[in-house]
Amino acid sequence: MILIADSGSTKTSWLLTDGNRITKQVTTIGYNPYYHKNNSLLVSMQADLLPAIGKEDIENIFFYGSGCSSDINCTMVKSALWQLFPNAAVEVNHDLVGAAVALLQTNEGIACILGTGSNSCHWDGKKIINNVPSVGYLLGDEGSGTHIGKLLLKGILENKAPAKIIKDFYEYYNTSFESVLSNIYNKPNPNKYISSLSFFASSNINNSWVNEIIRQSFTDFIKNQIVHYKNYQNIEIRFTGSIAYHFSNLLTETCLENGIKPITILKNPIEGLFEYHKTK
Repeated sequence: MILIADSGSTKTSWLLTDGNRITKQVTTIGYNPYYHKNNSLLVSMQADLLPAIGKEDIENIFFYGSGCSSDINCTMVKSALWQLFPNAAVEVNHDLVGAAVALLQTNEGIACILGTGSNSCHWDGKKIINNVPSVGYLLGDEGSGTHIGKLLLKGILENKAPAKIIKDFYEYYNTSFESVLSNIYNKPNPNKYISSLSFFASSNINNSWVNEIIRQSFTDFIKNQIVHYKNYQNIEIRFTGSIAYHFSNLLTETCLENGIKPITILKNPIEGLFEYHKTK
């Protein structure tokens, strides 16, 4: 059996396959090693993954994860998986490799992730040949749920958003100015909290101010990521991630306004990863 994982900061999609068909699909929390300390990766997987997967005879594991960009972080994830599945061969790659494989398979193009965070790369069909570094939600992540949430919060907290949006926001979340600041500065994983505010943006997408900040976030992604790839106007550009999928109309319009034609917008890379590993 083969176990395939696409792991973001918020959630992980798992597929169990016999090589030709999917036998189980499971969703757990995200396993970004930057947000896990000591043995918490192992503990979380034991609690969430093992009961769902069961005692299957897993021979190969392909894990594509956010934060798996260094040898240290990849080793952390490998170690946890090896302890759970000692007989399996484990391969851990960055989620950007997973996105490129899922979106482009063996074709050349630019693969983009717009989810809780954002990233992109130029894929030659076998490997990443160029990557504009993703510097995280504090300094970048343009086009992501976190970036949209930050733009939304800044306007609301500074009273620069329309009065109705400010009022609706506090009522929608049953919160206050002080509580919002506490969620950002006093509680763990503020990026997840900020990213979750994209739900409010989605429910108010017809408001001109909200619509504009979403477009601005996508424009910032294009200017800070896509235009820095050589010949970007003449190669395929494909997107994946919850934000790309749920705001696909605005993303497409923003891309076209900037001279870019997105070919594919895929909600989740996991199905593309299944197709890729089905041939292995």
